[in-house]
Amino acid sequence: MMDSELKLKDASLDEIAKVASDVIYQNKNEKKSLLIKDVSGNSGAKTFICFEGNIPKCIVKVKGNESIMNSHPNTFKRVSAATEILRSSGIAPPIVLHGSDFHIERSAGISVMEDFFHFDKKLAPPEKVAKLLAKLHSTPINWYQNLKKEFLEQDLNISSILKPMPSYAPCWCLPWSAFDTQMPVLGVGNPNTETAKKIFELEIKTGVYKKVMQCSAFFPTSEAGKREVVVHNDFKPDNILYDSETKELTAIDYDLVQVGAAILDFGLPYMMWLGSRFTNFNLSKDFIKSYLIESGLSSDDQNIRDMMLDCEINTIVAFPGLLANIYDA
Repeated sequence: MMDSELKLKDASLDEIAKVASDVIYQNKNEKKSLLIKDVSGNSGAKTFICFEGNIPKCIVKVKGNESIMNSHPNTFKRVSAATEILRSSGIAPPIVLHGSDFHIERSAGISVMEDFFHFDKKLAPPEKVAKLLAKLHSTPINWYQNLKKEFLEQDLNISSILKPMPSYAPCWCLPWSAFDTQMPVLGVGNPNTETAKKIFELEIKTGVYKKVMQCSAFFPTSEAGKREVVVHNDFKPDNILYDSETKELTAIDYDLVQVGAAILDFGLPYMMWLGSRFTNFNLSKDFIKSYLIESGLSSDDQNIRDMMLDCEINTIVAFPGLLANIYDA
């Protein structure tokens, strides 16, 4: 990895593409011009994919305006630590250039998204997606312990609400409970940071936060769902890539990665691409069975059904779910 003093905020697409080309082809006799596509979401950061023809070569991420996702030092510390452990575990693609306000990482392949709610079954059949999620959940978790302690010690009131909760309680999902930044990620788009802080303060003041966070009805009951693992928190078709050389899948977009109960990675899929709106019971069952097998866990019918029930319940507390709807209202 190289370091650079360059800045790319407010740079044109051509300027960004040239910087990417220079680093990708630095050891080549011929430097090719890269096509560039802006695929930025709503997180505040800008994301660009650079292509050689139809083949993605790298991803450029440029810091954007302040938002909930990038305006707090705790977010930076968590994402940096998470990305490092995922890279060392061979899940995240390597960074090839660090600039003052950007970084460039090698592309892990092509998108497997058929549409926002479906995978391309040829590139990403359910069993391969299940294998990727199981691999992600096998990543070491010790990097998060001190961060979690640091986040909790910021506010004694929040700490008193969350500390009694078991490690598998959904309250530990950062986008949902926001105990790291006191700025929750909301279900219908993110407001400015000051509004998010005020909403969070109101939830604390009214007692709604405590009642929801401590509600044991939301707790997973399956042993598979309770396991403490590295949680992606945004595991969906547009965050999965296929490498045509290795034939393997890779997860990208680590803004929400943390450590928590494994079930936290199933509420969003059950609303988006794995639940009853987009598939059927048997397909969901087969996916959960594949995940349990790849995780080295018991995959008999009872364990599968227990896990599936936990998945359904977690749709309530996934970040586009219950508390986010309360915040939005």
